[in-house]
Amino acid sequence: MTTDIELQRTSLDRHDTTEEKIPEADSEWANLRRVPDKLPKIALLILAVELGERFTYFGLSGPIQNYINNPYAPGSDLPGALGKGQAVATALGNFFKFWAYASTIIGAIVADQYLGKFKAILVASAAYVVGLVILVATATPSGLQSGAGFGGLIAAMITIGLGTGGIKANVTPMCAEQYQNAKPILKTLKSGEKVVVDPELTVQKLFMWFYWVVNVGALSPLITVNVEARHSFWLAYLIPLIGHKRYVKVPPQSSAIVDAIKTTTIACREKGFEKAKPTALIEHGKHDKYRFARRETYTDEYVEDVRRGVKSCKIFLFFPFYFVCWIQIWNNLISQASEMALHGTPNDLLQNLDPIALIIFIPFLDLVVYPTLRKLKIDFDPISRIFAGFLLVSISMVYASVLQHYIYISPAKSIHVWIQAPAYIFVAFSEAFIIITGLELAFTQAPKNLRSFISALFWLTIGIAAAICIALSPVSQDPYLVWMYAGLGITGFVAGCTFFVCFRKSGKQGEDTVILEAVLVETNGNGYQDEKSGLEKHYGSDGIMIESVE
Repeated sequence: MTTDIELQRTSLDRHDTTEEKIPEADSEWANLRRVPDKLPKIALLILAVELGERFTYFGLSGPIQNYINNPYAPGSDLPGALGKGQAVATALGNFFKFWAYASTIIGAIVADQYLGKFKAILVASAAYVVGLVILVATATPSGLQSGAGFGGLIAAMITIGLGTGGIKANVTPMCAEQYQNAKPILKTLKSGEKVVVDPELTVQKLFMWFYWVVNVGALSPLITVNVEARHSFWLAYLIPLIGHKRYVKVPPQSSAIVDAIKTTTIACREKGFEKAKPTALIEHGKHDKYRFARRETYTDEYVEDVRRGVKSCKIFLFFPFYFVCWIQIWNNLISQASEMALHGTPNDLLQNLDPIALIIFIPFLDLVVYPTLRKLKIDFDPISRIFAGFLLVSISMVYASVLQHYIYISPAKSIHVWIQAPAYIFVAFSEAFIIITGLELAFTQAPKNLRSFISALFWLTIGIAAAICIALSPVSQDPYLVWMYAGLGITGFVAGCTFFVCFRKSGKQGEDTVILEAVLVETNGNGYQDEKSGLEKHYGSDGIMIESVE
């Protein structure tokens, strides 16, 4: 943020609104409590897309470990189909995650350069449905008996992965773009308290509830089989079409990614983004050295946008170390449960503790923890939240390691499966800090025409982690599991501490962050408005928002 913030005085009784710049250092305003704004209702339709995609994704991926690992044996306590063993099941499960999240790059390029986010989501949805049809058709008893199960699984993984990538890269930034207020607002509550409605906190809140919806969808393994997931998918993707005329749609720019790469190249050659700005190039007589720098669109502001995006990418370099640990709850911990006393509990049921814990924990954070911290003037900044997430996931892996040790030294199937629950719950708590904050940074730090691409780079870290897990497949089996879990716990802890040391100075709220720039907005068949008209739609004809009192 700059040294000043713009505050708008509002009074519902008199219907008069004045706007003034007030120095943030002014104690009258600096000490006011900051609160998030109301979330735009139109964003709820976009959340339906993610709910449908996650409902289907987890409804299909939840049983995959058992589907691949165990043989087809009707009446057995352990369901299965292909009988390939734990190592193959873990490797293929990780391949699916790798491909699904690596393909976000494809989805981002299609959206940012060609179709735009909305159309890219629709195309990805179609690919998703094709993959579902393939998987359902080849997973039937007749399909398995004919030998089509394994080939159908691979084909479905590739097709569904493409659909997942196209949706994941675009849903989060498109959802956040529906909130168009870029200015903090001074607001008086019914209690008489004056507060500052902060766009930064609003984006944080939006992504928290976005991830809450994700985890509602992640409960699908409790209530669905593949066919039921397919039907819910169709319904969920019909809903967003209802509000398509009201969506804020950022138009694609055919050279957005290429331009960002060229800008970064100039910065590398000039040894810094500050020296790559056109004013600096002109000052040092280097402006004519780069043809790209002579473009009208190559401004100091644009270079600064790209710099912020690159900085967020540096933060993401640490995320694969986290996601290597996170992935364990979707494969190896399921296999660990099969070695425990189930007492009628399916060995893959406990993975649902992760979304259940998040469904409870996210509202608790949003409604209790974060407001309390703000009242106490404690800034739990993004860097601190990510660090806390690393610590929690490390605790989970150490717990899994100790539990695996006792499984080895105890009689077979003598330890109750529910003793495994804390491993899932600690991972869930870590997600609330790391994944939500990562999504927030991927949006707030990205240039407006590269939000899908930066979001895709965030999701790509899961793909990289899945590739690492594939390399770990040889030790993802007995008798190496104790040391594998312990090694992951130590790695997560060291990565978290290193991350905090590297980025702690940039952790203060608002530092180096520009929230929600005005964007070009597509309107009902009238093309794309400029930035001013886009803001007029949100603020009113005079460009000033009138905020009601709660």
